[in-house]
This record gives sequence, structure tokens and C-alpha cells, in this order.
Amino acid sequence: MKKGFTLIELLVVITIIATLIGVASVSYSRATKSARDARRKTDL
Repeated sequence: MKKGFTLIELLVVITIIATLIGVASVSYSRATKSARDARRKTDL
């Protein structure tokens, strides 16, 4: 049996990782915006 990964397996893993990074970046952006808005309200 061959050792290693096929191209399809690597592409699937890369796609999953890219999706997770996209979701995480959106969540981080929302959290940053929410924190900034809360800070602005307290500064008033």
C-alpha cells in the first residue's frame, strides 16, 4: 500500500481549514466591533 495522501484528500483538508479560518475571522471581527461599540458607549 502506498504511503502518503492523495491530491483529493489534501484539497479536502485545505478546504475545511479555509472554511474554519473564514468563520473564525468573521467571529473575531464581530467581537471586535461589539467591544468597540461598548467602549464608545462607556466613553460617552
